[in-house]
Amino acid sequence: MKKLIPLLLFIIILSCKTTHIQDDNKSEPNNPSYPRFAMWWPNSWDQDVSDLSRYDYIGWGNWENEDTLKAIKEINSNQLHFTAISITETCWSDWKDEKELMNQIPDVWFLTQVGSYLSTPITKNQTIIKVNQTQDNNSNPLFEAGDILALGFESMKLISVKHKSKTLIVERGFIRGAEHHNSGDRIAAHISFWPETWVMNLSTLCPKYDTDYGSETWVDWALRHYIQALWPFRRDGFIIDRVEKSQSWLVSEGEYGRNIDPDCSNTFITDNYKVFDSAWYLGIRAFLPKIREMLNGKPLFGNTFGAYNDLLNGSIWESCPGNWSDSIPEVFNDWAERILGRNGYIEVSKKGYFPNFSFVETYELEEYLNDPEKNNPLNDPDFKPNYQRMRFGLTTALLGNGYFSYEINTNGHGSLGLMWFDEYDNAGKGKGYLGYPEDNAYVILDLNKDGKIFRRDFDNGIVICNPSEKKVYIDLGDIFKLIEGTQVPDINNGERVSKITIQPRDGRILLKIN
Repeated sequence: MKKLIPLLLFIIILSCKTTHIQDDNKSEPNNPSYPRFAMWWPNSWDQDVSDLSRYDYIGWGNWENEDTLKAIKEINSNQLHFTAISITETCWSDWKDEKELMNQIPDVWFLTQVGSYLSTPITKNQTIIKVNQTQDNNSNPLFEAGDILALGFESMKLISVKHKSKTLIVERGFIRGAEHHNSGDRIAAHISFWPETWVMNLSTLCPKYDTDYGSETWVDWALRHYIQALWPFRRDGFIIDRVEKSQSWLVSEGEYGRNIDPDCSNTFITDNYKVFDSAWYLGIRAFLPKIREMLNGKPLFGNTFGAYNDLLNGSIWESCPGNWSDSIPEVFNDWAERILGRNGYIEVSKKGYFPNFSFVETYELEEYLNDPEKNNPLNDPDFKPNYQRMRFGLTTALLGNGYFSYEINTNGHGSLGLMWFDEYDNAGKGKGYLGYPEDNAYVILDLNKDGKIFRRDFDNGIVICNPSEKKVYIDLGDIFKLIEGTQVPDINNGERVSKITIQPRDGRILLKIN
């Protein structure tokens, strides 16, 4: 993220307003032919401009090489550039230079766990801290070694806990500088989902704090901050990262926090976070129209898995198809819930504000790499992508009206490398080779409990997607031609076929014969 920019007095006059009316004009640049491709967070400093120019749109950060972006537009004037932002987390890693931002955020705006209160005042240099409690009434810990603790405008790293003496041994001034604190001040552990980030409180339960602009919540402050910070990076629109419908999964998945204390009252929640999740949802629903208005209607879509689709220009389905685990294949019902269900990919890619930029983001590796520089498989000269996984993701995307991206994993996205496949451009014969869909996708084979097989017809070909757990043999009802490529010649060999075998969790693109 960029450092804060001084507040500007401005009237935003931007183009590219959006509307709820779906546009069927196939010649519109914002309605490209199929397949459609997106890329998230590539590397504008080191990656080849001609490779970057092949996508229909790219989601960038705000640290990009602007000369590269201009060069891309000279090659592909129709390519759209979006700035990706998040107010769900603040990042304290040095490379994003967020320390100035961090020092402006009071502890009550972070999403924290149930904590305690200082039992005595502490000075700036004190590393032994007395608190009222270190455990709850059932002897469950309120603090654990390794926690990062929020206290006023300071954060501390917890070294150890002494439960008998109700004492915390801490490293002072961790990211946020050490300060004097009074007896009775609240101290609690941050919740962290992504490495070197802290989760923020977007819910309507977020406490207010008095600023120079009045009594504000985190969302109030973030709206002002981001409209300033994004002023130089307004591009063609914005991607809002990680605005899911709920947030209690941070605790239910058992990895990111022991509990959640959304109103900073040090009170345990007993309703399974139903009120909190509802408050989270309402908080984001209030935020999205405000930022759209402040950006004068620029396209706005989110990493939301379909939530808030009436307020957005689409949604991102990250790790889809996939199960966030290389060792656990996604079963048909999980795929169907995300793709076919209410607010699933197919439905959301056709509704909301036009143009719609929904995309399916499939990963080569589900578990993210802790050290992408050293562990990126693309650095291995013998690396071969999982072509079947790519085909499954691409044909899934083609069942709806969205875009597709194939990346190494979530920790690095496109910056790890840009992979291009025969299915993307008919083995070099040209992008958009399928034309436009003739109608919606439909079921061609029902395997009952094992799943269903889907087909969609386009101007110049057909797509078959097999999300089931069975190998299937399909009678196409006509003669079609396989793509003639070089990457997987036993699949894309250019043959004419009237029947085809497709493996479980796989898909195929076939061309009409003129």
